[in-house]
Amino acid sequence: MTKRIIPLIMCGGAGTRLWPASREVRPKQFLPLFGKRSTFQDTLLRVSDADLFDRPVIITNAAYRFTVREQLAEIGIDADVLLEPMRRDSGPAIAAGSAFAQTRDSEAVVLALAADHVVRDTGAFLAACREGLAAAESGRIVTFGVEPERPATEYGYIKPGGIVTGQVRAIEKFVEKPDQATAA
Repeated sequence: MTKRIIPLIMCGGAGTRLWPASREVRPKQFLPLFGKRSTFQDTLLRVSDADLFDRPVIITNAAYRFTVREQLAEIGIDADVLLEPMRRDSGPAIAAGSAFAQTRDSEAVVLALAADHVVRDTGAFLAACREGLAAAESGRIVTFGVEPERPATEYGYIKPGGIVTGQVRAIEKFVEKPDQATAA
């Protein structure tokens, strides 16, 4: 496998969900909530295997540009940093980052990641990325799902379809933030 994935790390947000620890000037992805590094730094380190991943692209807003550069330097990782002119949620950030990735590689395979996710099993994550890359190289759009631990109305659900290869499955259906009865 010679193709590498370009990690696209979304690093915006308003910093309001974990107030008072998280504030607009320093949102949760920059805080060391689960160890000595921030979740942003942990995300970067998770995609630092140069055999599998290319240089990351960070999407953030101008208010966080210095924090992003400081935290990159602390862990010795270089990245392209794109600044959003205004907050517009994930869709536009992914579109802009993907368009930029195509300027580096017209056949880029992009992995969109949130900077505040916690992944406890890095080996499983990397294995999923390898399988996802193989599926993407065969022309598929790949999405990652996590098996839910409980019914939740704040998340969308992927109903898996047939096996494509290995652990990769087609998607039969996606349900966006269902009501409580549907989630159950």
